Amino acid sequence: MSARPTVRHGDVLIVAEGAARLTWARVGAARWRPISLWPTRDEQAEIAAHVDAGAPLLVVLAEMPTIVPLFPEELLDAPDELVQLATFTGYLSELNIPFLGWLPPQLRSRGQHFFEQTRSGMKALPRELRPPLLLEDPPAHGLGHVRFARWLRSGHPPIDDLIPAADRVFTGGCS
Repeated sequence: MSARPTVRHGDVLIVAEGAARLTWARVGAARWRPISLWPTRDEQAEIAAHVDAGAPLLVVLAEMPTIVPLFPEELLDAPDELVQLATFTGYLSELNIPFLGWLPPQLRSRGQHFFEQTRSGMKALPRELRPPLLLEDPPAHGLGHVRFARWLRSGHPPIDDLIPAADRVFTGGCS
């Protein structure tokens, strides 16, 4: 049920921001429950080291805010950190995943700005004419090895299918 939120391709790390960050575990034949939110503290430290080393990072933004509807019983055995993100509205609860909460403030702000900029720019274009992926222009200064892209199709970005796009962004070639 869980889509993988990251893929590595050489030294490039690709991350899908959004509902793919929620990890699920099967608890029955047709029952699932959320068990964690990517990244863990250790994974977050690895990402920080990756960025600090100047290694390429492509963050693919799907939606903002990211709200995952759940039945309250799906949260009964969920970890406290997930329950704290939930709002209970009766028959359903809503789990609010912090948008780019795993990035340092400067990059989080840049990603949010890119998202808002592309949201307003895409409203005038019919859905059928929108490309599947929009790419942020390289920043004028600092952290050019971190780039944001916007997934414009429904559902999770197909993380493995984005490898050629990341390759093109960071090396100018195709894999």
